Amino acid sequence: MEKLGNAVVFVIVYILFMVPTYFLPWLGSNSALLNTAGVASGVGIHPLFWLHLGALAVLVVVTWFRASLVNKQWIVVFPILATVFDLVPGLNMIPLVPTVMHLLAIILGVAGASAVSGTRHVPS
Repeated sequence: MEKLGNAVVFVIVYILFMVPTYFLPWLGSNSALLNTAGVASGVGIHPLFWLHLGALAVLVVVTWFRASLVNKQWIVVFPILATVFDLVPGLNMIPLVPTVMHLLAIILGVAGASAVSGTRHVPS
């Protein structure tokens, strides 16, 4: 967790888990039609939906850890909103909202934050 105190590590980890959320929808991961048909036929929810949801959940957790390290707990709202706008039928048709939310999480997670080290300096 403390590695996420490094801004570069946070950005790389965030981007690594963000990229699949752009490719998986092309394979039907957030398709309400495919998921409804799968559930109705007894097959279940599309397996790629779970990968998509998992990647978004990792983004929420990574941002939550980063937010606690840089004392900006409120930035976790951005990957949560990206998740909602990525997976909720109807909302996922609004273009660029998840992208803006991801960019805000990355930028605000890095901006104005000092790197976390093993020791803390207390001013005297």
